[in-house]
This record gives sequence, C-alpha cells and structure tokens, in this order.
Amino acid sequence: MSVQTGSSPSGGPSSRRLVDRARHRVGRLVRDPNPIWIRELKQAARLGRTPIILLVFAMLMTLLVASLGGIVSTDVSPARTGVILFQVFFSLAYFVVTLVGPAVAANSIASEREGRTWEAVLLTGIPPGEIARGKFLAAYTAISMYVVMLAPVGALPFLFGGITALEVVIAFLFLFLIALLSVAFGLAISSKMASLRGAILVTLLLAFPISSGLFLAAGAGLSYAAHGAWPEVPEGPPIWLPAAYQRAPFSLDYVLFLVLLPTAAIAVPAWFLYQVTVANLTSDSDDRSSGLKTWLVVCTPVLAAAAVVPALSVDPSDRLLAILAGMCAMLLFLTFCVFLFAGEPIGPSRRVEVRWARDGASLLRRFFGPGVMRSAYLLLGVGVAALAALWLVGFERIVDASVVSPGFSARQLGYFASYALAFYVFLVGLGAFLRARTGSSMVTRVLLVTLLFAIAVGPWIVAAIAGLIARNTTGDDALVVAAPSPFYAFLMMSRAGSSDPGALLTSGFVATAGWLALGLGLLAGARSRCAALTAQRDAAFAQTDALLAQEDEATRAAERAAAAAAEGEARGGAAGSPA
Repeated sequence: MSVQTGSSPSGGPSSRRLVDRARHRVGRLVRDPNPIWIRELKQAARLGRTPIILLVFAMLMTLLVASLGGIVSTDVSPARTGVILFQVFFSLAYFVVTLVGPAVAANSIASEREGRTWEAVLLTGIPPGEIARGKFLAAYTAISMYVVMLAPVGALPFLFGGITALEVVIAFLFLFLIALLSVAFGLAISSKMASLRGAILVTLLLAFPISSGLFLAAGAGLSYAAHGAWPEVPEGPPIWLPAAYQRAPFSLDYVLFLVLLPTAAIAVPAWFLYQVTVANLTSDSDDRSSGLKTWLVVCTPVLAAAAVVPALSVDPSDRLLAILAGMCAMLLFLTFCVFLFAGEPIGPSRRVEVRWARDGASLLRRFFGPGVMRSAYLLLGVGVAALAALWLVGFERIVDASVVSPGFSARQLGYFASYALAFYVFLVGLGAFLRARTGSSMVTRVLLVTLLFAIAVGPWIVAAIAGLIARNTTGDDALVVAAPSPFYAFLMMSRAGSSDPGALLTSGFVATAGWLALGLGLLAGARSRCAALTAQRDAAFAQTDALLAQEDEATRAAERAAAAAAEGEARGGAAGSPA
C-alpha cells in the first residue's frame, strides 16, 4: 500500500516475459512512485536554505570561471582559453560531485536512526530494496540539482572555442554517472552506521582519497594511454574522455575501451553498493545473501571479459604481460569476494526456510540463499571458471602471437595460472573453515587477513634467514623455502626456460599441489562443522517444538476439562432445581 495515497499497488504483469515485466515495472514507477522518495522530496522542499545554497554555489562557480577566463585570455588564444576553462570547471565539478554526493547520501539513513524515526519507516512494511531505492533517488535528486545549476557555467568554455558542444554534453553526462556512484557509495556507508556524524565522517575520510586517486589514475594517468591509442586525444589533461568520444575514430578499440569498459566500470560497483545497502537494511534473520550472490555470478564473467580486453589490443610481444595483469586483477577481485562472504551465517535461518517452503523455492534460489558452504561452493565454481577462462584465452592469444618463443611464454602463463588456481581454492577453503569455527564475521576477517599476510610475507623472511645461515648454498636452494608464498609464482615464471626443473620449480609444483589439497581439506572440514552445527540447531528446534506442542496439548486438555466441569455443574444445577 502506498504511504502517500493509501491505495494498494496494481498486480503483477499477466505475462512472465522479460519485456512485459520491464514494461510493467516502468508503468508502476510512473503510476505509483517510490513513497520514500516522495517523502524525502517533500521534506527537502520545506527547507528554505536549499535554493539559497544552490544560488550561492552557482554564483561562486560563475565568478571563478569568468575571472579565470579573463586572466587567461590576455596571454593565450581563445581556443586555448576554452580548453583551460573546460578542464578547470569539470575538474572542480568532479570533486564537488564526489565529495558532496556521498555526504548527502550519508545523511539519509543514519539521520533516520539517530532521530528515532527509522522504526517508523520499518513499520510501513516497505521492503528493504524499496527503501534503498527511495533513499538513493532522494540523494541523487539533490546532487543532480547541483549539476543542473552548474550547466550554464559549464557552457562558458564552449563560447571561447577549442571545445565542441558534444564534448560539453558528454562531460555533463559523465558527471551524472559519477554522481550515481558517489551517492551509492555514501548510501552504503550510511546503511551501516548508527550515528549521523560518524556516517558523514567515515564517508568523507574514504571519499577524498578514493576520488583523488581515481582523478589522478583514470584522469591524468590514462590520458597518456589514450593518446597512444588515438593521437587525436590530448595527453596530460584529466578530462580526456569527452575528447576521446568526439575525436577518436570508430573501431573495435573504440567499442571496447570507450563503451564496454566504462559501462562495466560504472555498473559493477553501482550494483554492488546497492546490494550492500539492501543487505545492511535487511534483518539478520532474513535472506541477506541472494542479492550479493546474484551480483557475483553476473559480474564475474563481465570482469573476466574486461580483463581479456587489453590482451586483444596490445602488441603480440606484450600479450603475456597483459593477460598476467588481467589474472592478477581477477584474483584480487575474487579475494575481495572471499572476504565479503566471510560474514555469511552457518546456514539459513528458520524464517528463511519457512518462507522457502511456503513459496516453493527452487533449488537455484535455495543455493543462492544464506549459508557458509553455499557461498564457498559458489565462490569456488565462479572463481575457478573465471581464472581458467583467462588462462585458456591467454594461452590461445600467446600461441597465435608472432613472437620468438611462444612455448616459453605459454609455460610462464601455465606456471602462474596453476599456482593462482590452487591458492584460490585454498583461500576459499580457509575462509569457509574460519567462518565455521568462529562465532563472529569480524573475527573471521581479521584472522583471514592475518594468515594471508603471514603466508605472503613469512616464507620470504624465512628464505632470507636461510640464505644468511647457509652461505655456501646457491641462491635457488635458499629460495626454495619461499614456495608457500603466492608471489613465488613469479619466481617460477623466471625459470620457465630451463630444461631441468630443478629444486626451485619442483618446490613450486609441490606448493601448488599442497595448496590445492589443503584447500579441499579445509572445505571438507568446514562442511562437517556446518553440518554438525545445523544438526544441533535442528535438534534444539525440534525439542522446542515438542515442548510447545506439549504445552499446547496441556492447555487444550485443561480447556476441555474446564468445559466439562462447567457443563456438569450446569446439568447438576438444572437437575436440582424444582419443577
């Protein structure tokens, strides 16, 4: 039922086709907009300071751009002045969006909790996903007003020349897309925090280094790579994407690097932040895993395809480096997912199981539900498939490349990929085992970080000590003890051209097999532990149900006895009364 109108929403679509479902959803959004969004807009409209803030902000930006244009135009040509103003304005607008957007979003949910109005929102019966979308739309509307107010100022560089109208439009479009990510980021943090000040402080402390790093890396850093691919794109300025869309010739590289990769770079984190917000707003006894697992299954192939893109465009001599970089990025992403799902419950709660039984949930829906082993199996299947696919594609690209020794590069890739696959299996098993043995997700993640750091760094410290003690041995003999470290795979790659495996490669193969066996063993241990805990929980529930059934039966027996006694008294009274 709508909070604003008090009317019930319309039923679902008559057809289950994707097109009909999408048409029904769009029509429902038009007829019955999100009630949380409408409420937030009404509250914002009552604030008299909002138009004043927007006016002052627009005036300051106008004075800054106009003053800078007047100063610069005295020394350089008008076209160069337009380019400088374009870079300055959109750089400032980028930081406004990436800092103000998260702060505005961080104010949404945390303020409800601090103001004791969050319980009233929950009592409306609106599902967590609807609440998250309403809060997002409200914050996104607020930050979009800043961008719209800046539109006349952003058009000033176009008047000087050097910048086309399409480049200005594309730059504003990317501002709206960056605002989407910024708002989703602030909302995800706000959904976890109980204090308004804490939410804003944490959001700004994280947003500033992230936005600055992305501005330098994806802005100024990638401009040199873009200039190397398309000489028409200037190198050095951070705002280079609009020029690339306008000036780069249309080709396969254009589609890959300017269409597919930016789409994935925006859609994947935005969807993740939305699912994190929904999970944080969902009760602990409810299903908080299905959305994140759906995101994992859909986005892992997308990121794997994005990791392959550089190997399709670079020179044959650089393909090995490109595919190794893609595999390292994929391994980092999968490691992050292991930490993400380290907070899974041992199994689905009774509330979730009852809902599954009532709705007749399919096996796939149950598999995507809460549970340590469900998450471990999903991580194992998706991650191994992604790494194996990158290995196969990289092998095919290296073998077909016109290089001096494709066999040498193929062996290097094989050494790295096999070690990465085995270590990833161990990582998944370790995460599942620690979660099954500990009672807190925070403890699991802390132990996982500690053990990973010890495994990655510890063997090299031992190797250095062993090299100092055994000075008469060769360098390879001293490095053998570092085989358990995942960085040892790069050392194995350096020996790929040797005909004799030697102790260094042999120890690497042994470590690979050891990590694989240990990971499978940890998975088996986690499975047995989860099964035992689930059996204990089911036994406790069965005992509780039996006690409740006994109490219900005793209550019914007492009610029957009382009714019989009352009936007997009524009959006795009727028999003893005079005719």
